[in-house]
Amino acid sequence: MSRRSLILCLAALAVLVIVTGTAVAFLYSGVDGGKGGKETRSADGTGQMLLAAVPSDAVLLASYAKAGDAVHGTFAGIDVPDPVLKSPAVVSMHYAGGLMPLYVFDAGPASDVPSEDAAALISSLDKAGLLHEFLNCAGYEDAGRISRRSVVIASSSETLLKSSMRHLSKSVSIMDSPGFAEACASADGDNLLFLSNVHADQLLPSVLAKRYSSYSGFVTRVADWTVADVASSAGRTSFEGALAADGDLSRFVNVLRKSSPSVSSVSEILPSYTLFAASLPMEEVEPYAEAYRSHLDSRQMMQKNMARKKELAGRMGIAPVEFFQAIGLKEIATASFMVGNATESVVLMKVDDMDVQLVFKGTDVTSLKGYEPKVHSWPYSGFASAVFGNLFGLKDESCFTFMNGWIISGSMKAVEEYAGGRALEYTLKEYMADASKEDILSDGKHSFVSYFSFTAAQERLDGIFRPGFLRTFGSLWSDSDFCPSVISVTPDKDGKAVLKAEILKLELQKTKAPVFERDTVVNVPGGPFEVRNSGTGKMNRFYQNSHLSLCLSEEGRDLWGVPFDKPLCGTAHNVDYYANGKLQIIFGAGRDIYIIDRLGRYVSGFPVSLEKDILLGPDVYDFNGVRKYNIMVLHKDNTLEMYNLKGHKPSSWKGIRAPETIKSLPERIVAGGKSFWVVRTSIRTLIYPFYGGDALTTFEGDEMIRPDSEVKVTDGASADVVCYDGKHRTVSLK
Repeated sequence: MSRRSLILCLAALAVLVIVTGTAVAFLYSGVDGGKGGKETRSADGTGQMLLAAVPSDAVLLASYAKAGDAVHGTFAGIDVPDPVLKSPAVVSMHYAGGLMPLYVFDAGPASDVPSEDAAALISSLDKAGLLHEFLNCAGYEDAGRISRRSVVIASSSETLLKSSMRHLSKSVSIMDSPGFAEACASADGDNLLFLSNVHADQLLPSVLAKRYSSYSGFVTRVADWTVADVASSAGRTSFEGALAADGDLSRFVNVLRKSSPSVSSVSEILPSYTLFAASLPMEEVEPYAEAYRSHLDSRQMMQKNMARKKELAGRMGIAPVEFFQAIGLKEIATASFMVGNATESVVLMKVDDMDVQLVFKGTDVTSLKGYEPKVHSWPYSGFASAVFGNLFGLKDESCFTFMNGWIISGSMKAVEEYAGGRALEYTLKEYMADASKEDILSDGKHSFVSYFSFTAAQERLDGIFRPGFLRTFGSLWSDSDFCPSVISVTPDKDGKAVLKAEILKLELQKTKAPVFERDTVVNVPGGPFEVRNSGTGKMNRFYQNSHLSLCLSEEGRDLWGVPFDKPLCGTAHNVDYYANGKLQIIFGAGRDIYIIDRLGRYVSGFPVSLEKDILLGPDVYDFNGVRKYNIMVLHKDNTLEMYNLKGHKPSSWKGIRAPETIKSLPERIVAGGKSFWVVRTSIRTLIYPFYGGDALTTFEGDEMIRPDSEVKVTDGASADVVCYDGKHRTVSLK
């Protein structure tokens, strides 16, 4: 999947879930919105009546059975009287250079004079600095049942107030917006949220960074309206409703309506560290393919798509749709995950009774008997996007492998993640089970399911979303082990596109320790580093500027700058090299160790060259308290080594190595009068003797020590640790 396609996917998710969630934070803050059903609405249907006062250009609106349900979020600064809080209300957002709110309150039976409660509300609106109008709707005879009521409308925009009154007088409102009547008919619940997909391009700039907000075109074409009943409880926010489009073939939801839904099993083929996934489960290929062709035709894109399919068929000797029928396709998905520092993507195809020779065309595989997954060239590049849409088009889909009934295509690096065993060593299905959550991607027959992990993508959200959005919404994942969001679309027996979405905050208790290395990134701090100036007694900042020069500053004032040509290796410490009370600064760069004094002069005899490149370090130790220093360094070859300041290893030193990535410099602990090294890797914690060699903690499976486990020295030569099964164990350090 290209970067642009990934952003499109995130944008779609943002509108359907994240933007909806943002609206909830504004409109439903503090609400436990339960599933009341239509019968729990006010007896006279006043809530829906109030929609007649909402102009047709609303981007987002919420209808409350009781205004008090939203008082904490929606009416901040407005002292709404208690009786009004028990009455229906509507809040809508309209775009006028920015999103502007319109409040519509029920003010009792039709009357020319405000009631006592309405008068109190109006007084509060004045104090809040909002413009307002009291309307006797009896004068709007063609406005439906709202003509039986009085309403108070309020806004910070005079233009919006006048628009509301004008719409009422002409008996035109949001109810006349395309797809809105269908959305209302699909609505079920006390507190309903309506999102205008066609106006998503007005909403996304408040969520996405400017450079990405232009990728909202697809979202605007999904449907006319999204409507959802909102419910919230501890650790869970859910949206249940529908996507409405009045049968317009240009709306993508109508493709999903006509497909043949099935139960997704994609979680069994996704790694636990998946960032994003979207899937089309299906009983048959043709219903979706035919509906998608109609969708493209309605957008004048059919001819281009047919030309593309013809070119692919000519190249491979089989038409794309026929290919997917021949392999017995039952589900097609795309997923993105991190491999090292890069985002990689794959297309996943679940097959049933596939033509082996067709799939493995150009390879020496003629049968799956005894087949071991390995990377092959994928000759069918472009087939998935031609039939199922650009969501399934990858920038690089040159390779594939086959395992567990799935074809996995993508780049060499992405496919190796599967063929090498890493991706499925700990699946998303197992991961969710360890979070005490059933498989939320396979909870029924769906036409479309998508998954996004806020926690897995946390470090990549900056730069995609606006800082204000992250500050407001970041609490979703900041205190959660695992925060997934899931969306499903399902056509019901009446042809309605039922939408379900969930955002979950889950605690995770891993029952399966990973075997393979995944996290290959070591954090190398860039400084500045705090060091003590023995001349002034003050703490100084030692750092590199943009030209790599070494600089020392004190209380915001630079003391000196020294030319340098290599980046530092993430640490800088004080040493008293001459044992005279005057402190110097020791640091590493390249494969060399340097010492520089407080005046910016290199100490004689330095730099000292080590045997190999330094990744991180040094850390400095004075084991005997006589200023005969030793240093610990993490090298780029994933080894930890101890040296003296002449660059020589102790004669007893055996080195420290691990099969997976060592993530940091070691921690020294003392137990039973002896020193040990605690080493954190990408998948576990290891403990080594003082002089290195073999680890003392080579546990496997659930008994492996978690990488984030604190190592607490207990009585005697032992330590308390936490393992992958969540149990505390005592480790002997004899």
